[in-house]
Amino acid sequence: MSLTRQPLSTDTPAPSVPAPREGTLTLLAGSAGWSWLALAFLARLPVAMLPLTLLVYGRVLTGSFAAAGLMVGALSLGGVVGAPLVGALADRIGHRRTLIWLTAPSALGILGLISLTWTGAPLGVALALAALVGASNAQVGAMARASWSARFAGRPDSSRRVEVAMGYETVADEISFVVGPVLGATLAAAVSPVVALGVSLALLLVAQLGFAARVRGGHAPVAHVGGRIHHRGLLAPWVAVALCVGLVFGSVQTGVTASLAETPAAGFTGVVYAFLGVGSAVSGMLTHLLARWSLPTRVISAGTLLAIAGAALMLAATPVALAAACLAAGLCVAPLLVSSYAAAERLASAGNTLVLTLLSTAMTAGVGLGASLAGGLIEASGPHTALGMPVVLGLACALLGLAARLARTDVFGPAAARS
Repeated sequence: MSLTRQPLSTDTPAPSVPAPREGTLTLLAGSAGWSWLALAFLARLPVAMLPLTLLVYGRVLTGSFAAAGLMVGALSLGGVVGAPLVGALADRIGHRRTLIWLTAPSALGILGLISLTWTGAPLGVALALAALVGASNAQVGAMARASWSARFAGRPDSSRRVEVAMGYETVADEISFVVGPVLGATLAAAVSPVVALGVSLALLLVAQLGFAARVRGGHAPVAHVGGRIHHRGLLAPWVAVALCVGLVFGSVQTGVTASLAETPAAGFTGVVYAFLGVGSAVSGMLTHLLARWSLPTRVISAGTLLAIAGAALMLAATPVALAAACLAAGLCVAPLLVSSYAAAERLASAGNTLVLTLLSTAMTAGVGLGASLAGGLIEASGPHTALGMPVVLGLACALLGLAARLARTDVFGPAAARS
């Protein structure tokens, strides 16, 4: 099968094709199976559980929030460094073997962290183990997205189907990053942080290995390294958009926490912030309805609306207003993220994992950087300044969309153009 794409006119949206009549879940389950969808979701939960669980565990283990924060930082840094390597490995040897191979170091790392309860090893050992767990994260979300690209390649309506799948994967990510921390925090508080780590380990073994067993044909390796990403320079604006989305999540999380910290509503911080994820999940399921819009046009529009929502975040004076502004910002976030993944998928070989992992890495790095920058702004001038970061980030996304249009990154046809 040739992976060559035929260029369309500049900013031309995907050719009009009959929309799938099935609902989103029915469409995707009909292609991959309900068990595949379930395992792909469950395999995300350990990654979503670990940051908060590790923060609580580290605090109990060391008696210091600073040390616990370093452990979470090591986990994140390991993920940022390891993710592109995992994506490249998956493209070289296939998804199934990569998932199986990475389960061992992840499981050993979590077991090592649990053992620190009794061994009393120095902090450096805990940091190394946390970094190992982060680096061996199997990047299930990126693999799932790459699998949809490979499944639908060559179909006459593949562009629309891929965008539906990318929207669903965004929703799955959002739900996992709501359910995971709640599950981890509840187990840590109600039982113990060790039990929470044990549950994450069990989910890792059962769901990740189960997902590996359900990978169709093991997901054969993609073409040789040099042929994976077409027009590599055109990928930059889309990676930058994913970075901006991460910055939004990190800055809003920190800004909301600081805004409510000294108020009677401090206990509802998680609920208020969750509205950002709710908005993103809702719009993620609907983004495929914008199929007639070119990808740069979607980014320009969503970025502009995000800037307006950011202004509402700055002006929110009550928890209810803050939640409403978070919901509005979330509605703008998913079109940005889904468009980025769809563009990356068009610029790469069918089923490419590395390129999708690069976007995931950019977003993850953005969350940490956004939280850090927002913290500095809060110290300097208060939480409302930090909540204003989405204004700048929304405008940046709009400019990136314009740059993508000028760079003609949307001239490629849908995935169906592979023939």
